[in-house]
Amino acid sequence: MDEYRQRLDQLESAWAELHRADSRQHEVWADGLGDLLASGYLLQADAERVVGWLVQRAVYDVDYAVRESALHAVSEAGVPYELPYAALEPLAADIDTFEPLLLEYVLFSLSATHDKRARRSIEPFLGHPDVAVREEAELAMTELRDDGDKHA
Repeated sequence: MDEYRQRLDQLESAWAELHRADSRQHEVWADGLGDLLASGYLLQADAERVVGWLVQRAVYDVDYAVRESALHAVSEAGVPYELPYAALEPLAADIDTFEPLLLEYVLFSLSATHDKRARRSIEPFLGHPDVAVREEAELAMTELRDDGDKHA
């Protein structure tokens, strides 16, 4: 567990340094976190904390590439981890601010929570003018329907 704690300390340090770094470093950092999350290496609580950092970047960063990398990483986390809706709620709250490609990540990530509260954020995109966004919204709604009432 010492090695694990050491890696978490490195993550904490990297997060602190990130506030002083330029956009390119933010993008690389988000990509690296996506790889880490996809591996399933982190404990659930630590994965949720890292996802929280990435969600902040996705919502508040002005650089499109950083936002895309952060959202890609969040979507990667939805495979090995069952993320709570609360961790992704800021994405749902700002869903109308995302460009079509970014919306695809957001819709996928919200559906991966398997929480029926995500439906109200996803449903409006069933009629989106972008075909890929519509298709992702349909897949997301199917995912949520297939889960029944898994989460209230």
